[in-house]
Amino acid sequence: MLSSPINLINQLSYRQIQNELKRRRVDSNGKKNDIVKRLKVVYEKESKNQTTNLTNFYDLPNEIFRDIFDYLCPIDIINSFYGLNYRFNELIKTIPMKLKFNKLNKNEYKRVLKHIVPKINLQLYSLELGVLSKTIHSFNSEISIDLFTQSYNFTQFVNLRCLSLTSPNLEQLKSLFQIIPSMLSLRSLRLLEHDYYGSQNETVCKLTLANNHRYSMKTNHHLSHLFIETSPPFKTLTLIQKYFTNKISFDCIQLNIRCALFFYPHSLTYIDCDGLSRLISNMNYLKIDVTVGTYSPAFDLIRRFPQIQHLSVRTISKAYANGHQWAELLAQMSNINKLDLNIYLDTYNSNQELQTFQTKFWLERQWNVECSKKHKNSSECKITYRSNQVR
Repeated sequence: MLSSPINLINQLSYRQIQNELKRRRVDSNGKKNDIVKRLKVVYEKESKNQTTNLTNFYDLPNEIFRDIFDYLCPIDIINSFYGLNYRFNELIKTIPMKLKFNKLNKNEYKRVLKHIVPKINLQLYSLELGVLSKTIHSFNSEISIDLFTQSYNFTQFVNLRCLSLTSPNLEQLKSLFQIIPSMLSLRSLRLLEHDYYGSQNETVCKLTLANNHRYSMKTNHHLSHLFIETSPPFKTLTLIQKYFTNKISFDCIQLNIRCALFFYPHSLTYIDCDGLSRLISNMNYLKIDVTVGTYSPAFDLIRRFPQIQHLSVRTISKAYANGHQWAELLAQMSNINKLDLNIYLDTYNSNQELQTFQTKFWLERQWNVECSKKHKNSSECKITYRSNQVR
């Protein structure tokens, strides 16, 4: 059982009591019993002051509540704080909201659409619609999008900067593309083609096409960034090229390509590279992150973008660690003046691989290939650009 504060005071030595009173700036002259009584009085006064000065929850500054809200989703913020008093209502109106519905069943989703969304429409800056994973409580992604668009028009959310749709059907995409020109605050659009039953599908290649390798969403003009997670035959990409070409241009387009591994060598041939180029203003940067396969599909894709000046390739495939093949490709790409190549391998003979990057082609251009060990059985083969232009 814990001792009371007064009992603890009685157990203090004379010197401890003197030091404690001195720290509290109380006169410590006198016998021990008198000092103990004096310290008891001081302690009781302090205890009384502490109980009368307790901070009320509603007295906390707005900054504290904003920090608390950072840990809560918009649905919990509205359910817990909206309507408590005028101050909370006004505070909530100033907080940017990101709304997603992945874990809601259909009835909960309808309640949120009816009661929550109207309260945050002005501060909603990010919206994710659709179902990413199939669970026992989830419902069809197309139904999720339809329920939302039946209740609201995307143009109602005047501060919406990021919009993400998972598995929209063709009609939903067409409707979206028609109203996007009126969504003046929109900066980023994410379209995910998700097949719940395509268990063999995985991300085999990531492409980034941009007009600058320092691409950013922090631009002033409308819809600068487009992200698509897609699979052959790339129906979403085809629709975008149909509706957006010559109507809007992006600073950056990112493609995550998902398919079965055995289909990968042929998947990149379905991409309309000319159509993609026309969707980007002054495209000069191409980045490829590839996880599987030989170099041929990626090299064929690179050749279909002859205008690029900066090429970046990242891979874990040993097939790319061949300087002779790279020299043949780069000799055909006269506009490339900067190359970033990172090859991460589990094990390989570094000296043998390095020799292929030390031919006349590489030495004339002063492109230095370095190989550095990261762990005992792994290495990184990295090309560092050191010249002004590839000749």
